[in-house]
Amino acid sequence: MNQTKNRYWMVVVAGCGLIGTCLGLGINISGLFFSAIADEFQTGRAGVSASLTIYNLVHAFVGMSAPFFLRRFGLKKMLVAGTALQAASTFLLSKANGLPALWLLNALRGTAAGLIGTVTVTIIINYWFNQNNALMTSIAMCFSGLAGALLSPLISGIIAGSGWRAAYQVTAMLVLVFNLPAILLPITLKPEEAGMKPYGEKQKNETVETVGTEKKISAGLFVLVILFGITSSAVTAFPPHFSGLAESYRLASAGALMVSAGMITNSLGKVLIGRLIDQYSLRFSIRLFTAGVLIGALGLLLGRNSIVLILSSALYGLAYGIAMVALVSLTRELFGTAQYSRVYPKAALASTFSNAIFTTVAGGAYDRYGSYSPMIILLIVLIITTFLLAEAAYRIHDRSVPKI
Repeated sequence: MNQTKNRYWMVVVAGCGLIGTCLGLGINISGLFFSAIADEFQTGRAGVSASLTIYNLVHAFVGMSAPFFLRRFGLKKMLVAGTALQAASTFLLSKANGLPALWLLNALRGTAAGLIGTVTVTIIINYWFNQNNALMTSIAMCFSGLAGALLSPLISGIIAGSGWRAAYQVTAMLVLVFNLPAILLPITLKPEEAGMKPYGEKQKNETVETVGTEKKISAGLFVLVILFGITSSAVTAFPPHFSGLAESYRLASAGALMVSAGMITNSLGKVLIGRLIDQYSLRFSIRLFTAGVLIGALGLLLGRNSIVLILSSALYGLAYGIAMVALVSLTRELFGTAQYSRVYPKAALASTFSNAIFTTVAGGAYDRYGSYSPMIILLIVLIITTFLLAEAAYRIHDRSVPKI
């Protein structure tokens, strides 16, 4: 019995490591490199932050093909190939001598992330967990923020002491460390391949039959979920610029702590929203979290004190729980488990595309205006829009559900 339970937890541990590298190391600490690279290359931050845009776009499009590659090559081969490509391209970033090399190598990193990142991890968890699926998903997803929170001071210190090139070399080694559990642990794509059944199979099967017969895909709901993914993910594009925001306020020493604060609530917020969804409701959770993110954004706009900025960054980090866990749960709740796999990949693609675009928009806004304030004002509008989209989706859904 203990060995069986351990196998389920191995799946979660493997997912945590993969999310930690593809999102934590690939995205959430990337902003720490922007200023140093821009200074050495003598270019604007928009050009450097475009590397993250490229990473996200390639990540999104390759992720759409991840199910095909899983079926074609199998889980373990894909994990080994993806890890090798991810580590090698990250190490080679330390040798980049201009923006074209930076962009090309981040495209390769994005390819690796698309193969072994969010889509692959959620597919594995969906196969292995019928019961507590949202909780296990949130635990894995929280490692994107945890990796950023724990490693931001380390990477920032290396950049300050030894330069950004050395920091990329350390990051490449961390990729190998984080991905090793997924490669070495005896996990499979499906529990049946290991002679096991999904966790909570009986309870979930009963639910699936009910949900699948009640709900059909609604074009209106589909559009609202896609827009929810776009706006909520756009909001999460700003934390990589926290260090730049602190510098613009002449509080550079607060930058790394702001990133860490945002990444801590990135991690804890995902688990918290998962628990709130189970205990109360998704609708209540979205309302609560959007209110917190809105307060954080206002603090980033108006605060000129290190403590205020760090606390505001912490509140703003709750945006990740909305963009990732709430999007997954909203799709499942509105469309049912039977239709989830048809809708979520498209929502995930739209949200990743949005994050990629707005990461560059934030850098471009600073280059043009010499301030992040216009960007933060736009983000406030997007936060409010995210809340309104969820409310509209629930209104349409509530009218479409037959009354008993």
